Amino acid sequence: MTIPASIAGLIARMGEGPVFVHSDPFRAARLVGAVRNRDVFLDAHVALLREAAGELPLWLPSFNYDFPSTRVFDVQRSESQLGPIPERFRNTAAEWRTPVPIFSIAGTGEGPGARFGEETDPFDDSSAFAQLTHRDGVVLYYGNTFHYNTIVHYAERLAGGPVYRYDKIFPGRVIMRDGTTIEGSLRYHVRPMGSGLEYDWPRLLREAVAEGVCRGLDELPEVLAASASGLSDLWSSRMKADPFALLNEETRRWAEPAIEKLGRRFVISDFEREEAGASA
Repeated sequence: MTIPASIAGLIARMGEGPVFVHSDPFRAARLVGAVRNRDVFLDAHVALLREAAGELPLWLPSFNYDFPSTRVFDVQRSESQLGPIPERFRNTAAEWRTPVPIFSIAGTGEGPGARFGEETDPFDDSSAFAQLTHRDGVVLYYGNTFHYNTIVHYAERLAGGPVYRYDKIFPGRVIMRDGTTIEGSLRYHVRPMGSGLEYDWPRLLREAVAEGVCRGLDELPEVLAASASGLSDLWSSRMKADPFALLNEETRRWAEPAIEKLGRRFVISDFEREEAGASA
């Protein structure tokens, strides 16, 4: 069986909807063989992923983190800053890109229909991550990338919002492909300024595999796949029972007593002087 066929079989066991890929081309380098030319190397990865997805929509994160400082996101021109495969995919294979600052997604096939407006939440029930779960989508970890798991933020929203983050509003504008401009703002739940916040990814992976919502391939240990709905449901249910369930021990040691002392979730004024709408 070919490598794309093996990955396609894994995807089929985890869902029937869009395939959302977190990628690391260097950790997955052996899957495409020895290629010295950078563009050819990246094109080989993109071709492998497209073949593995088959007729399913293929979504890659085209995240760009400049919006909080520039307050402008250009759907056509703002580069993807989440590794070389997404940027190559965006420029050579993607049919669309969502107009959501920071957490934009590029893809083929039917898109998630995400929009930008006032207080756009990239992880609410109208977001691309919600659509990924509602449509029986699959998260594919290509190159040992489980720790890139952006869908964790959707699970946090499902659980009612993480107590150890706070919401911050970034006003700005989005320049669409046709050159028109949309004014709006992004609601982003941020890490507390000046403090470390890390998830316990090794434990979370073990638990996801034990629950059957994430699987791998013996012959391709650098590839994993998870049910988007299964993973988000697992994590949101764990958080409802224990708000700190996803965090590593070091983070939990400072976050839990801080929340207990406050008697509520963090808010922006706990860490920043300015109000959310005025903060850079």
